[in-house]
Amino acid sequence: MRWWSSLVTLGREGLRVQRAFASPWAIARAVLAVLLATLLGLLLDDQSAGAMASVGAFICGIGTLLSPLRHRAVNAFAMAVAFSTMAVLGALVHGTTWLFLLLLAVAAFVAGLWWTLGVAPAIRACLAVIGMMITADLSPGLHGGLVMAGWMAVGTGLIVAVQLLPPYGPRFAAQRRTLTALYRSLASAATADPGTAGPAAAASSAPFTAARQALDLLPQFSRPAAAAMFGLLGEAERIRRALQTVRVTEPASQTMRLAVPATAASEPADRAALSAAARVLDDISRTIASGREHRSPDEAWSSLESWAALSHTRGPRDLAARLRQAEALARRSTEGRLGDVLEPHTEVPGLYAGSPAVTRTVRRLRAQLHPQAPVFRHSVRLAVGVVIAELIGRSIGGWGGLGISAHGFWVSLTTMLVLFPGYGHTIARGWGRAAGAVLGGLLAWVLSLPQWSPTGLVVASVVLAAASFLTLRTGQLMLNLWLTAWIVFLIHHVGGLPGPTAWARAADTVVGAALAVLIFLLWPTWSTRRLPGLLADWLRVQDRLFPELLTGYADVGATDAAAIDELRARSRQAREHLESAVQQSHAEPAHHLVPWSTAQLDEISKQVSTVAGYATLLGENLPRTPQDTVPELTELADPLHEHLAALARAAAGAETVAPGALRSVFDAFAARSGLLAAAADGSGSAAANRAVAVSSATVDAVEDLTATIAARHRRRHAA
Repeated sequence: MRWWSSLVTLGREGLRVQRAFASPWAIARAVLAVLLATLLGLLLDDQSAGAMASVGAFICGIGTLLSPLRHRAVNAFAMAVAFSTMAVLGALVHGTTWLFLLLLAVAAFVAGLWWTLGVAPAIRACLAVIGMMITADLSPGLHGGLVMAGWMAVGTGLIVAVQLLPPYGPRFAAQRRTLTALYRSLASAATADPGTAGPAAAASSAPFTAARQALDLLPQFSRPAAAAMFGLLGEAERIRRALQTVRVTEPASQTMRLAVPATAASEPADRAALSAAARVLDDISRTIASGREHRSPDEAWSSLESWAALSHTRGPRDLAARLRQAEALARRSTEGRLGDVLEPHTEVPGLYAGSPAVTRTVRRLRAQLHPQAPVFRHSVRLAVGVVIAELIGRSIGGWGGLGISAHGFWVSLTTMLVLFPGYGHTIARGWGRAAGAVLGGLLAWVLSLPQWSPTGLVVASVVLAAASFLTLRTGQLMLNLWLTAWIVFLIHHVGGLPGPTAWARAADTVVGAALAVLIFLLWPTWSTRRLPGLLADWLRVQDRLFPELLTGYADVGATDAAAIDELRARSRQAREHLESAVQQSHAEPAHHLVPWSTAQLDEISKQVSTVAGYATLLGENLPRTPQDTVPELTELADPLHEHLAALARAAAGAETVAPGALRSVFDAFAARSGLLAAAADGSGSAAANRAVAVSSATVDAVEDLTATIAARHRRRHAA
């Protein structure tokens, strides 16, 4: 995509209003805290105290609405402590510019590193840094700054207090939320059309990763009570594999029986059974979400069991059995039975055992502390950008008396909140935030015209804050419209600044957004450039996963369940990073930095998904009885490992892997072992035939990916 087209496309994206909202009860609690803070100022007849308490409650309230994965009270308390501490620190460095700028750079760098933990933790870290910026920039002196910090701490305390109000909801709310989304995604996958990717393509792994991360945050002492939650994740893994097996094997089964072409779930009985499975999965998700049992109708179970009884393959039988087990676990997760002691689920042993949260966090942060890491580059950009923005904001002054002189608060705040690790998000947020600030400035100017009574001020301030909370997830345009209006309305009536202050706030925002975009473009992190490395990372995980799976065919239980669980989680994360980078690269004007065309990148994404799908099928068909073992398949472990390792180096640009080499090895192996001949004449066991068929299809999928990756070299030579 060319520069101009990229900017226009992302500009439209930044101005788009989404229909996404936080929990109504979470919004109501945040609004109540702002209302209490405003009323406190009214009762004390101290507008400044009320305003600062409102600011603390507002910013901390935003932190509670950003997809919390911990208990809402714990999340609010952590946010309150971080924000209040930073506000006190800002008051202490007020008046010492060099020290403030140094601490601002360090704090911004740490906030940038927090991207390692996710978007919501990173934004919360930025909100905490804002506490230091407020008191360091706007306080009249040390004593006045400490007073401001104290009142803001009162506001954050109100946010913590309102989290203790009902309704409380079921225990483990965040974990229930992610597991609910996971089972709903499985329900959608049960009836989804395979599309152009093919029936073997792996389904989206994002819901599994989100559920895994949420469960991983639980402290060790609460995990026994949450054993059913871990079990639901384990059964979801098995249901996903069973669904994928059905999509691949049932069409072939239908074809062999009826001697007519068939596609996934093409027969009416298959469609009805998969619709029944989707209904059961949806009812399981409702049970998890509410903590109250939702039984599936008997007709759904009858359809599933009839389908399983008539099938010549084990896929439908496995699916029905696993749905029964998931339903039983969902009942065990209801409020009345949550404390029942369960054994750890065998599918996710490493996750249940876990490790201390501090150890995990330090390990993840340390992995990003090198110059080529995207998060490290973003942290440096953020630290430098916020300091430059602060200096520019101070040099601008007060816009001819309309703004607050000798401070760079709005410019640096905007730069910090617009500057994201990726090009697309940074440009889109820059457009949306600047446009929202201009429209919000217009609204704030209109609101500054009438004379407001004290009660009217309270009502108007709370309504504007509530509108900001309500539109928090709708996009930068609507959020900043109401946010600008609220902030300017507050400082106009409390600080005594003139009505046109609204335009100074909007101008500072436009400057900060433009600066964020400029800093990113001067030292960019292009997703396009990262694609070869991300593909190589994914392939390196596969060259460990596939040999582990093939070795498992030597005997029953030959695989290490914990190792498979860990490799599967790493494979998903690597695939998600790759797919996300491919999507982001489409909007970047940097296609000359990648050796594949846009069409080839899309093809690689599909082929990666297909290879991941066959890894799932290999795991699903591992022997369960001694009669199911296929020890000959272990001979493929080393050749596949060597091929995938070489392919990883080829993806990174080191060497070329000729397509067809792995297929030649497999054909020679098949001829030597006699497995294909046994499958052809029907003398082999059903388990061996399935294993050979999946292995052959895996080799074909890897060869397709090999050919597409090799195209990078042909394209480079042609150029």
